[in-house]
Amino acid sequence: MPKEKLLHARIQNPLLIRKSLLESAITSAEILKIGKDLGKIKTEKNKKKTAIKKIINEVKELSLQLEEHELPPLNVVSKEKIKKAVPKRKLVKEEKSRRKKQERILKIESKEDQELSGIDLEISNLKDKIRKL
Repeated sequence: MPKEKLLHARIQNPLLIRKSLLESAITSAEILKIGKDLGKIKTEKNKKKTAIKKIINEVKELSLQLEEHELPPLNVVSKEKIKKAVPKRKLVKEEKSRRKKQERILKIESKEDQELSGIDLEISNLKDKIRKL
């Protein structure tokens, strides 16, 4: 038997097809990334909801305890104005320290976000391949 000849399909514009395949890979990777991000956001949302519910329940319990045990009846309490001066310098210092702490936390979070994860790295590699074509 004679050897059969191999036939290859000829593509009119292989670079265009390669480029479109790479672009579709990029979009699918970005969609996967968005899906993961949405999952993370949903879990964080649920955690924060449960934490808020716990805090609200705790505040309700504490307010009931305060009303029942520690507060005198209203007819016993006389009307008085409380004169207590709060030094402004102290308040300003406390506010500055809170702001600095928040800025540090935001800087740490932004550094974590800037690092490329696996999907981001793949997306950037695919975009580089498209540029080289």
